[in-house]
Amino acid sequence: MRTDSAPRRGAVGRPAGPQPAKRQAILEAAVAVFLREGYTRASVDVIADEARVSKQTVYNHFGDKQRLFLAAVEGERERVAADFTPDLDAEPDLDAEPASGRASDPDSGPGHGPGHGSGLEGGAGGAGDVRAALVAFGHRVLRVLLDERASALRRLVISEVARHPSLRPACADGEPQQLVSHLVALLTRRTERGELDVDDPATVARQFVALLVQQGLHQSMYGTRPLPGHEAAAICEKAADLFVRAYRR
Repeated sequence: MRTDSAPRRGAVGRPAGPQPAKRQAILEAAVAVFLREGYTRASVDVIADEARVSKQTVYNHFGDKQRLFLAAVEGERERVAADFTPDLDAEPDLDAEPASGRASDPDSGPGHGPGHGSGLEGGAGGAGDVRAALVAFGHRVLRVLLDERASALRRLVISEVARHPSLRPACADGEPQQLVSHLVALLTRRTERGELDVDDPATVARQFVALLVQQGLHQSMYGTRPLPGHEAAAICEKAADLFVRAYRR
């Protein structure tokens, strides 16, 4: 039988034992209900019903609706970041990604040798190689950024935070920090090889991601409009060109 009693203060965020499955079920239900009803109208009772747990179980895991919402936002960031991470653990995969922006053409690898393309592209291991890696990184950032469910939750946060200032933490670190961390590692390696001259990789990585994010959100109307492949390619290529011009040796 479901109970409507208030949460036990001492148990907030600390259920009696490990219950990862229930916690995940609650988070999944919370995202669905918040997106359907909005933050104000969403109720813990409905979330509990959709998660097939008691209201008290929700409180035991998250304490209150505000903390549940913040946990749901963070859970979405972790979800999209998990999709992003595996392809970036090995930099050769990055470098093999098409620089032409034809993200849907993964088998075009043989064209990416010395002299491929134009503009800033050069021989293997030079500016063109760096550009290709940055373009590939950019495409992956846009895929994470414009994930349909994450985009919808981002719009919800923006719409609710003015009425509910307590939700401001959901706006902090707007995109998964894994994105920046992987780019920091890439820039550091390329600087050590003598291909780039980046003395503050963390700042440069944040600037590059910020440029992609701003352009991606603007051109997709905050994820409400699918971003055509040629527009995504243009965003990634122009950003890569700008940074290679600024930081190549």
